[in-house]
Amino acid sequence: MKTTKIILAALLSSAVATSCIKEAYHDSYLGADRKNEIAEADPDKVFASQEQSIYTYLYSYVYQNVNHNYFGQKSFDYLTSLMGNDMVLTGRFAMSYYHYLLDYGTSGNYATTGNRYNEYYAHIAIANEFLASIDKDTENADLLRYRAVALTARGYAYWQLTNLYQRAYYVGADDTVWGKGNIYDWSQYSCVPIVTEELTGNQPLSTVEQVYEQMLGDLEEAYAIFERIGKIHTPSPADFDGCVAATYLYRAYMVKHDWANAAKYAQVVMDNIPILTTESDLTQGFSLITLPDVVMGFDITVDTSTVYMSFFSQMDAYGDGYAGIGVFRVGFKPFVDRIADNDVRLQWFCNHARSTDRFLRDTDVPADEPYQSVKFIGAGRDAVKALPSGSRSAAGWELGDYIYLRSEEAWFTKAEALAHQGDLTGARNTLAQVLASRIPGYVCLANTKADVIEEINFQKRVEFWGEGIEYIDNRRLNIPVDRLDATWGAANNNHYEDGKIRVEQEASKMVYYIPTREIEANLEINFGDQQVNVGGEENSGE
Repeated sequence: MKTTKIILAALLSSAVATSCIKEAYHDSYLGADRKNEIAEADPDKVFASQEQSIYTYLYSYVYQNVNHNYFGQKSFDYLTSLMGNDMVLTGRFAMSYYHYLLDYGTSGNYATTGNRYNEYYAHIAIANEFLASIDKDTENADLLRYRAVALTARGYAYWQLTNLYQRAYYVGADDTVWGKGNIYDWSQYSCVPIVTEELTGNQPLSTVEQVYEQMLGDLEEAYAIFERIGKIHTPSPADFDGCVAATYLYRAYMVKHDWANAAKYAQVVMDNIPILTTESDLTQGFSLITLPDVVMGFDITVDTSTVYMSFFSQMDAYGDGYAGIGVFRVGFKPFVDRIADNDVRLQWFCNHARSTDRFLRDTDVPADEPYQSVKFIGAGRDAVKALPSGSRSAAGWELGDYIYLRSEEAWFTKAEALAHQGDLTGARNTLAQVLASRIPGYVCLANTKADVIEEINFQKRVEFWGEGIEYIDNRRLNIPVDRLDATWGAANNNHYEDGKIRVEQEASKMVYYIPTREIEANLEINFGDQQVNVGGEENSGE
């Protein structure tokens, strides 16, 4: 399609030019035969800089800068956290206000939709360039690794696009406590165009089922290659490997209700990467990719830091970024109040009903808001503990590493997949194992399938607060965004007044519009397709 072939091709060229290029060869200088010949002899010369572009996009991609709100995958994590129930916005802050109100998708002209669309198609463009240059039948292990990296990048991109530009493949699941007691099948509704190294030019909107078929095919092949070349888990969490591919596979299979495959790939991660087990690691601040549970991350340095346009600027109460100077990140009161007294993760929130003081943890500085989060600390908790009296700002907050994927997610996934299959004992035992180091003596007391799944979901929400996981699970399980006083009681509801809304997952508000410029550039899409794509029931209770 034109957007991908023209606009994003320009973006790709720009990204490669600013990456860490190591004797890279480019298509503009080499014919395909010569490029393949060089790649067979020395794959790094051809592909190293392009692989770096993939990782660069993950931590810093921005198509249009809007109030420091877009910086690759971690901006998606925090913005989608604001699109659920558990994170509270305390004021009318422009940079993330409309995500909080779920008021971003009523036009294809919003920077929000354009940034995400371009970001993920930029990943696809890089991946397609890789795949067009690597013989599928090669026996070269280095080339095979590059092929697997490209397939993982493309699978990841299509996964993200399905979450934003259409509802989940299935919305809702049998025997759960949420939604309307139904499973909504969105698999045949239109989603986004599929573009590959072989499928080029203008492309129509493909169905959700077609996008899933492409995505799962890419990720399954990537995983098989990583397994074949002994790269299921690599020493560096900054590289794609089999565990990264497995994570996106189990996420996608959970949406499709393929519980057996979800459990299978969750087990891959469980077998290869440990979870956090010490209080010091759990309260470090999630700012080191050397933490033992990191499946995928990025090492932020002075050279790679984007400072104010960054995750820790948005989330770190101890920094000089937005979260430390006014745009405070706060937990939803009923959510935090439900966390067990002896749960280590309760320390991620301060100034709540059961806290012994009203200060930011490890300081003598008063907390800015009740239930303020201190989960994410760019400089790390040790730096905060070393602060002088009266100080709250830890030097180096802007250098916190980015953690995209953590191994604990696999345990919660395996537990839920077992529960959906009726193995409640296995589900409870798996949940107890991952929580043993968080809640000493934890036992899951739920007895019914619905209650076991609900308990797994709650504990997963606690574990991944602020990491974008609540949004993904809400989408597939048909959990509404419900912040109404009518549900929680005004005295118990600390959501900002404008954000007290209820929106069902099948509502049109939950879907991004395809960018207008894409529709205008792509002759295979028209504005009527857009209406079919968004569709859905109107939300209620607003």
